[in-house]
Amino acid sequence: MLVEKQLVRLKSYDMALSPESQLITNERNKTTFNVTELTNILDGGVEKTALRKSIERKFSLDPNMKAIHRGYLNKEQINVQNNRKMMYFFTNLAKRNNWHVDKPHSPEMEFLPRTLANGSGLVIHAGAFVPSIESFGTPEQAAKWLPLAKACQIIGAYAQTELGHGTNLRRLETTATFDPHTQEFIMNTPSISSMKWWPGALGAMATHALVMAQLITRGENHGMQAFMVPVRDMTNHKPLPGITVGSIGPTLSLDSTDNGYLRMDNVRIPKENMLAKYAYVDSKGKFQKIGNDRLMYASMVNLRVVLTKDEAVTYIQMACTIAARYSCVRKQGSLTPGGPEVPIIDYVTQQDKIIPYIALSYALHFNLAFIRSKYVKFLEDVKRGDLSNMAEMHMMTAGMKANATERTSAGVEILRRSCGGHGYAISSGLPYILLRLVASCTYEGENTVLYLQAARYLIKTAAKVSMGQPVDASVMYLTEDAPDRCQAANQMELYDHSILEACFKHRSKQLLLSVATELQSLVADGMKQMEAWNLVSIQLVNAAKAHMEQHIVSTFSAYLRNLNCSNEVREVLDQLCSLNALHQINNFSGDFLKDGYLSSKQLDMARRAEVQLLASLRRNVIGLVDAFDFTDDMLGSCIGSYDGNAYERLYEWAKNSPFNKSDVHEEIYKDLRPHLRQGRDILNKMSKL
Repeated sequence: MLVEKQLVRLKSYDMALSPESQLITNERNKTTFNVTELTNILDGGVEKTALRKSIERKFSLDPNMKAIHRGYLNKEQINVQNNRKMMYFFTNLAKRNNWHVDKPHSPEMEFLPRTLANGSGLVIHAGAFVPSIESFGTPEQAAKWLPLAKACQIIGAYAQTELGHGTNLRRLETTATFDPHTQEFIMNTPSISSMKWWPGALGAMATHALVMAQLITRGENHGMQAFMVPVRDMTNHKPLPGITVGSIGPTLSLDSTDNGYLRMDNVRIPKENMLAKYAYVDSKGKFQKIGNDRLMYASMVNLRVVLTKDEAVTYIQMACTIAARYSCVRKQGSLTPGGPEVPIIDYVTQQDKIIPYIALSYALHFNLAFIRSKYVKFLEDVKRGDLSNMAEMHMMTAGMKANATERTSAGVEILRRSCGGHGYAISSGLPYILLRLVASCTYEGENTVLYLQAARYLIKTAAKVSMGQPVDASVMYLTEDAPDRCQAANQMELYDHSILEACFKHRSKQLLLSVATELQSLVADGMKQMEAWNLVSIQLVNAAKAHMEQHIVSTFSAYLRNLNCSNEVREVLDQLCSLNALHQINNFSGDFLKDGYLSSKQLDMARRAEVQLLASLRRNVIGLVDAFDFTDDMLGSCIGSYDGNAYERLYEWAKNSPFNKSDVHEEIYKDLRPHLRQGRDILNKMSKL
């Protein structure tokens, strides 16, 4: 009975009996635009909205996709439950509905990741292992391994990161040494720091690992290559000879990702298990490169595009939805002496915690739509052998992954705190979202490393600009002549998107040219390039951040210029675009004041302009988060439900806790009992005096 109560089927309450439900209904009635129209814009059209809703409906109606809320379970139980669900999804539900989960650009894959937000190791199998076979394998190897992997008849982990090395791929220690006598590769993790550490799906699930290792043949190291290594017996799932494999233990979050470790001691695999799309070893051990191995990286860039869209954007939208809804039903204090209690969203300080992150979530959504379309075109160019945009694509995806995950994880913490004590409870859904996003700042490239990679491209671009050479489209603004002072004469002009774009382009250009000049000066004075780079690395990171933030502001503005929509929707999106930019100007005012581009008077106007936008957007807060169209099941939040019934749901959650399955917790009472009985006896004696 308890398990039945714990199933994620949030109870429907009689809205007429709930003051909170009435409050949120009143908020919806204030909305000035058509929410469905905005939802369709976010989804990419009416047809795509219908597809998304169809997918979500099939999930919600399938009893095999129901689950006990993770807040009631320990790590092992979460892992088992999510893997059960995901195995059913991949082998049954997706197949039955003809969802092309193996094709990252299929229509369904635009929406399935947000529905699968809780994930499992099988998501790593499908999202990293399977694409890696396609990226690294020959057609013959793909024909052998892909059908098995897509049918989950083998489960795979992508094993690259080691205990002692993460982003420094050239220093990976795992080796694959070719033995020409047996036509085998001998796989070894020669030191404790060389063992594979963190790969998802490896801890308890994987039968195979796609291992990245240093290829050694004829005594020469030919760098990192990909090898298909069986790790568990296909009959009994036990580790194979020479394999030591297991879970790395509890982590801050991602309980069902099944992160594992792998040690290999002279493990022999057939020669054909080296994935040989871009490199080949013949029977005598001669190494040969095939084609352009940069093509391999081109397909892998997709992971960063997917990560930013399906995690950073989705989770900040979810957090905004929860915090906004709760802020509209939570009452506290009054705004007039002796007046009635008001929803906390009426306080400007609360608006400042929530509405700018709603604006950011929209800005990132449209920016990622731009990057995704650019990436699709980039892949088409690559297929024709055109790699001219590779460096720009790398900079854009690396910088945006870093910027989006950094800003959204920081934003979710602010949104969590905006909900007071209830935001700290697992039942709010916010702690899970926060910890999920915090992790994304590290995997698929640690953010500081990615910023520095983006900065390297930007420094090279600055050199091209100084020499009058052509540059890529996304950095063309660095070549433009522009006024050295902001042109806004009054507060109204600071809402103008073109003026805001100019502010961010100027800031980015100045920060980049400043660090480029300092770097050049240090090298000219005799410092080695790498030492100089390290010395100015903080400025380089800041320059990369500034570039990405101007890119977000510019793409949001450009999207709105080309958008066909109602006047009401345009007005609210225009306000969000301006707010996103003004909030960053006010947060980083020093960058804009530094060289006098903004005056102190203009900065005062920017602060007032932001506060005015908060007031203007206040009435549309619920409509803006409703447009994200998350179901209650997807949010998993007692305080962020559509009907606003936060308090009833919190009480229901508490009653259903396993901790409350009986009136007396016998294990706890056993330790308390002798002392409490002594207290009882003392009180009884005192009462008789």
